[in-house]
Amino acid sequence: MAVSEKTCKIVWAEAGGRCAICRGEVVTPGTDCDDPSVFGEEAHIVARSKGGPRAGDLDDASRHSRTNLLLLCSRHHKQIDDQPAHFTVERLREIKEWHAAWVRRLLDDSVSGDVRLVPDPAFPQPRVLELITRGNPLWNMIKTSVTFEYALPDGLPDDEDSSIVEFLDLLRDYLDIAPELYSVRDNRDAEKSLQEHIRELVEQDFLVGAYVRHMLYVDGHGAPMAWPMLRVEVLPTSAAVVTDRTGRPYAAEQGEEQLAEE
Repeated sequence: MAVSEKTCKIVWAEAGGRCAICRGEVVTPGTDCDDPSVFGEEAHIVARSKGGPRAGDLDDASRHSRTNLLLLCSRHHKQIDDQPAHFTVERLREIKEWHAAWVRRLLDDSVSGDVRLVPDPAFPQPRVLELITRGNPLWNMIKTSVTFEYALPDGLPDDEDSSIVEFLDLLRDYLDIAPELYSVRDNRDAEKSLQEHIRELVEQDFLVGAYVRHMLYVDGHGAPMAWPMLRVEVLPTSAAVVTDRTGRPYAAEQGEEQLAEE
């Protein structure tokens, strides 16, 4: 039994014609003498053969249903089959759900008025920013987040403004590619890059603060989805106030001791 033409169309439509991992378009434009090139592939979440990656006990109808298929580019289709220990059935189902929600958010104008982010009641909402002095804590926040917001001062000299913007652009880039970095070396290199930018900002008398706010993505289709949001602020050292986790300011001496401990 093969995947039906109707099922293929549904899978492509739900994915918006984009790879569920990299979100790149899987059809290239045609030329004046050639048709468009198609490199999108319907990948099985539970393997279609008993000896394949992520093999499971599904009947033929379920194995080739749209719920067991996700659209990937050829590169990521090969990757998930080569790395089944990382791309488990549960992880691929989560990737499919996240991607479908992303497509709906961008393309479904009919429910645009209903789309919103609301605080997740299962998590306490942060009240203060965590002072970021190393790359590792910030990288861990990036890896757990799916969206990003930021704040930076106005009226800065061009060189300082450029340094902060470069740092924030780096964060956005890392947020996009973090799910694809698996090796310890890749993750460590990312941490070092972040730490170098943080160090440069500190040398210019800026502090970096961040937290992850746990939100729910609500779009009127099914159950709300977890949508962790990373917030990063870059502040002049003179404007920062050291507090405890409840937001209560430390005395000057107490604040210095706290920073020394961290």
